[in-house]
Amino acid sequence: MPREFMPGRREPDVPSGAVGYFVREALRRLWISKRTSFVAIAMIAMSLLILGAFLLVSENLERAVAQWQGTSRVTIYFAPDATPQQIAAVDAWLGAHGDLAQRKFVTREQALSRFRSYFTDLSDVVSQLDENPFPPSFECEVSPRLAQSGALAPQLSELRKYDGVDEVQFDWEWIARLRRLVNIINIAGFIAGGILAIAAAFTIANVIRLTMMLYREEIEIMRLVGATERIIRGPFIIEGILQGILGGIVAVVMLFALFTAARGFIVPARSILWGFLFAVFLPWPKIAGLVAGGMVAGWFGSWLSVRERG
Repeated sequence: MPREFMPGRREPDVPSGAVGYFVREALRRLWISKRTSFVAIAMIAMSLLILGAFLLVSENLERAVAQWQGTSRVTIYFAPDATPQQIAAVDAWLGAHGDLAQRKFVTREQALSRFRSYFTDLSDVVSQLDENPFPPSFECEVSPRLAQSGALAPQLSELRKYDGVDEVQFDWEWIARLRRLVNIINIAGFIAGGILAIAAAFTIANVIRLTMMLYREEIEIMRLVGATERIIRGPFIIEGILQGILGGIVAVVMLFALFTAARGFIVPARSILWGFLFAVFLPWPKIAGLVAGGMVAGWFGSWLSVRERG
């Protein structure tokens, strides 16, 4: 008969040698029930792969934000028909304002040369145009302190009113939008990964239940000879943890394979995506976090199954 639990009763501590027994038994049961275990590992791997993909995109976008926010730039684009006098007037205004005095004039030819060097696969398209489509511009470096303050906005509004000025772009506005996008990606990734991880945990719980049914006679014999519930449940708990760890490792390997394949198919000189999404892989703390997340999901699923059948 199964041992009944009394309120306040404390199970004896697990002997030190029992840990090795737990691991050996868990590995043996994983191999015997490899088909059902494969389903649980695959569920964990898919959930963590999706979460890892979100984290990978977020990691590279955060890296881009960190690089850009060190120095911010204000770019003043002129209309195609802007006269030299209008350009000179804007130049004089910039020189009179110390915050924007560090300026560089970019001619139409220089802008075209930049475009061809950044987008080599589109250079032939530009060559087919009758004239250079890029306008002249001023590029002004501003400090992060000024960029984050509200003192720059009135100056930009005044610049936009000058004759010949077509557009005034401020890089910090794009950085702020990119940072919001990173936050959204992180939230979406954790929500999607969390939901799938919970589903994977319940899958592991069902797998452990099937394993316990398979070994129900062995469990009854162990109880009859005096084995504690901790000794009986230990291999099942370790089995779930191992399934979670294996799922986490598989997810990391698949994510790295997809990352490497993407880097191989996307030539850095021909795609702007290189600098944003495929610059670096996940750092070791996040890789360890993914594997640890799989381990926790596996533990939770196995804990649910043995708790219900205690």
